[in-house]
Order: sequence, then structure tokens, then C-alpha cells
Amino acid sequence: MDVTAVDDSARSDCGTSSVLKATALLTAFTKIGSCATLTELAREAQLSKSTTHRLLGVLRDAGFIDREGKDWYLCSPLFALGGLALRGEAGILREVALPHMTDLYELTHETVHLAVLAGGDLVYVEKIFGKRSTPVPSRIGHRVTGHTSALGKAVLAHSQEGRVRAVIERGLRPATPRSIAHPGVLLRQLAAVRCEGVAFDREECREGLVCVAAPITTPDGVPVGAISVSGSARALHIEALADKLRRAAETIGLEAGPDVELLAATG
Repeated sequence: MDVTAVDDSARSDCGTSSVLKATALLTAFTKIGSCATLTELAREAQLSKSTTHRLLGVLRDAGFIDREGKDWYLCSPLFALGGLALRGEAGILREVALPHMTDLYELTHETVHLAVLAGGDLVYVEKIFGKRSTPVPSRIGHRVTGHTSALGKAVLAHSQEGRVRAVIERGLRPATPRSIAHPGVLLRQLAAVRCEGVAFDREECREGLVCVAAPITTPDGVPVGAISVSGSARALHIEALADKLRRAAETIGLEAGPDVELLAATG
């Protein structure tokens, strides 16, 4: 028996397992947020705390993550990799959308988002920070909530029934007292979104924060993403922005052309 071959195979299996666990750990940040404790990461990645602690040390030594107190956070090399990932159709859609997002920002001085469907998830790919003081809980690369955000509802309203059913079956967990928590209410809101062409978030994601969003679709109505404007519930009149969001989303879809069709096929 070739002992060296056996040892090499064992080392390969061990290395593959470690890579998969480290990948699961990094992926956990997209579900939890930009900062997370060891316990939160271990639970989300389905790893033991001892394994999580060891891998966090390795990733920290590599410069991918760091910690402050009990919180672990992603470092700039991963953001650079994320920027490289915004190529292809999603990157082109981002480039097409940016001038329209800038126009919306100049009009409102509020936070403007672009989210794109990727692998079944709606993900933030661009954000223009508003000048107002209202905090907006969003990060580029993070997933968008389906039923408590205007972006999520804008896309869900034009999605296949199976995607909507999956959101409902996961449970409509409220983020604020104003969040939708009943399937019937969500379905009625999605029907209204299809009629009006825009979705609203009235302090459903965070108290004091409102948002209006419009879906970006193919000519056949298949959603590939959405754009939104978010701001203070006391200062931002979201209903007054509905027409501008609709027109911007429609124009982005037309200007992106065939790339929207490709995004629909891969999203």
C-alpha cells in the first residue's frame, strides 16, 4: 500500500472540509449582518463554537475579518472581491441604473438603493447615502428582506407564485409593530403593487423609516431587481415619488436591454 497516497488523500479531504466550513462561516455574514458574535456565526453556519473560533482565527490572520470586542466584522479585501463579482449582467445593470439613482438622490437627498436578484435572493448591489440623519439598515452584498421592505415587495409582486409561497412558508416574522405578519395582508399588498407599479414600506422594516420602490423587469414582466428611495417617516413623502420611481425603473430596464433578459434567466 502506498502510505504517502493515503496520507495525501486524507490531507485533501481535511483541507476540503475546512474550506467548506470557512465558506459557510463567511456566508453567514450575509444572513446576519456586517457584525456578528461567535455564537451567532456558529449557529448560522451550523458549526461548533470551537470550530468557529479556530476558523475565525485563520480568517483573521488572512486579513479577511477582524474583531472589536465580541463582534466580528468583514474587512476590505472581501469588499474588493465583492466589487469584482459585480460583473456581467448585474454589473451592467448597476452601471445603467447609477445615473437614474443619482437623479433620485439629487431630487430627494435621501438614500437610494439598487437590488438585484442573484441565485434566488434579492441582494443590495448599490447604495447612495442620503444626507438626512435617518439610519438605513442596508449593506451592499447583503440580502433584502422579502415582506418588510419596499424593494422585496416590489420584486415579490411580480414573481412566480412559488417564490411568494416560499416567503410565506418561512414565516412572516415582523421587524416592527407595523410589519406585515399575516399572509392575506401580504397577498393584498402585492396585488396593489402590481396595479400601482410601486411598493411602499411604511415603517415596516425599521421604526421611523419609510421607503418607496419600483421593480425592474423584462419586457415580459419578469423581475430582475428594484430601485428605491428611503428616508424619515416625518420628512419623506413617498407617495409623491411613486411616478418618478416607476419611470426610472422602466427606463433602466429598457436601457439595460438584453442584459435584463440574461439576469432573469440566472436570477
